[in-house]
Amino acid sequence: MYIIIVGAGGIGKRLTEIALKDSNHNIIVIDKNQIACENVARKYDVVAINADATQEETLDESEVKKADVLVTTTKDDAVNIMVCSLAKNMGVKNLISVVNRDESKPMYMEKGIKLVKNPNTIMAEHLFQSIKHPNIEEYMKVGKFAEIFRIPVKANSKLSGKTISKIGFPKKSLIVAIERAEKFIIPTDSVQLFSGDKVTILSHKNQVDKVSELFSD
Repeated sequence: MYIIIVGAGGIGKRLTEIALKDSNHNIIVIDKNQIACENVARKYDVVAINADATQEETLDESEVKKADVLVTTTKDDAVNIMVCSLAKNMGVKNLISVVNRDESKPMYMEKGIKLVKNPNTIMAEHLFQSIKHPNIEEYMKVGKFAEIFRIPVKANSKLSGKTISKIGFPKKSLIVAIERAEKFIIPTDSVQLFSGDKVTILSHKNQVDKVSELFSD
């Protein structure tokens, strides 16, 4: 893929690293900060353009018309929206952006930009879940009403040896996967849980407390 990343800060650098590990993608990084661009170019096998992405000539230099996707990662919503608008007018079909402020969301949506929540907000939500439910290992919101999370079956847990049908799972909650040693199990009601299992659960947000409590004993 031909990917243009606007912003060479923490998010942009990490995205560049992940994309390069995934495959030999052609990546262009754009940032007004010369030092940030030099750091990215020195560390990764990408082209870094030290320029203002809100200027059409900068996007022309990056050959934006060839891009499969453009991603904006700056901390300024006005900049992100302007860059995406320019890119859209220049023919880029897939636009993705970090959203820094909730009140900016309608403007992004109006432009048909795929939204990604501010990483600081995501991190804060994860930290709060770790505080509230120490036994939850991984967590992600799914829309407004659901959450998906990974939780271990503790040593000597009362759930060990029980089939899923016998657990008495809270309503609006569902085990969607079980990791056991090197195995990945798609569960059915007859599958048993055992100590050491890592269980992935999809649940209504109002039921997370009950599910967490079930796995705490």
